[in-house]
Amino acid sequence: MFFREHRERILRKELLLEAVVFALAVTLITTLDKQVIVLTILLILLSVVANRLWHQKHDIIFYCTGAILGPIVEIICTANGVWRYEHPTFLNVPLWVPFAWGIMAVMVTRIAETFVKIEKR
Repeated sequence: MFFREHRERILRKELLLEAVVFALAVTLITTLDKQVIVLTILLILLSVVANRLWHQKHDIIFYCTGAILGPIVEIICTANGVWRYEHPTFLNVPLWVPFAWGIMAVMVTRIAETFVKIEKR
């Protein structure tokens, strides 16, 4: 019983940390979107921190997949007028977009995995 409760507390702390990183990324994007270079640097730093916290092979794969596929979708959508960015830097999207997609891919996956682990308990 003790082990189960201890494991659940660890999972809840993990979920909280994942949610904080997710919320921090969203907050940075929504408050610094006009400061492209500053936001890009901060998202790179957040990516490094997240990689230190979650560095399993699948985390790196999710990050790279998000960082590549996300911007491709953004480029296609902005090129076709679906939406636009106020401060684009390359192919109609800001420089920070790949890093945002990478972080979000990892965090959404991590949060979902942690919820599943908690639910199994």
